[in-house]
Amino acid sequence: MSETQAQHKRLADIVYERLCQAVVDGSLTPGQRVRDSELADRLGVSRMPVREALQRLERQGLIEMVASRYTRVTEVTPEMPAQSLEFLGYQLGIGIRLAVPRMDETARAQVTALLREIGRLVANEPKSAYEGTQRLGEILGAHSNNPLFQSTMSDAWLTLSRNLRGTFPIVTAAADIRATLEEAAVAIERGDAIAAEECVRRIFLLGPGQSGLVGRVSNPWDDDGDESALRARSG
Repeated sequence: MSETQAQHKRLADIVYERLCQAVVDGSLTPGQRVRDSELADRLGVSRMPVREALQRLERQGLIEMVASRYTRVTEVTPEMPAQSLEFLGYQLGIGIRLAVPRMDETARAQVTALLREIGRLVANEPKSAYEGTQRLGEILGAHSNNPLFQSTMSDAWLTLSRNLRGTFPIVTAAADIRATLEEAAVAIERGDAIAAEECVRRIFLLGPGQSGLVGRVSNPWDDDGDESALRARSG
């Protein structure tokens, strides 16, 4: 790769990261039409890296492009938050099941400390709790010794963050979430990955006898700009 090509790739990656952030934080809202020329002017770059970034986002399902008609941010449908939480709950459980038996004591201590931190943050700082959950997923992926699982999780975070608006899902009482995360931490400390996996799934209403998430989760993008809310519906 020539120096010119390398510079273009770095620029394209920077533009992609900027647009990812705009989609996740709502600077580019669901359904908003976008023009590559306007984005290029805003970012101070040519249209080429913007077009490449939009094409990458289209492949990830966050941008919709119809030739000669429009390019727009995809909508977050009413079903997407629950579907995203379902995916996240199962994948975190799988990650714990894979990674915990392969971790040394130092790595397990890191995970248990993070679980307790998420539990402490979840009631009043759901965005920070979500960031902690993303770190948890990255740690589990790194220790899973399973490249397919690790890449699946890595690729999913952008879509999850947009659909959930970067907030931790409060689908049961915050005190119950904290208690269950503590239970998961204790299970990991004794090396019981199966019990820890079950705890995590209960947080997402995916445990035995639980009702699941369908129809239970509000859409955070319908909450009049309140990014902190991702709450369970009553009933």
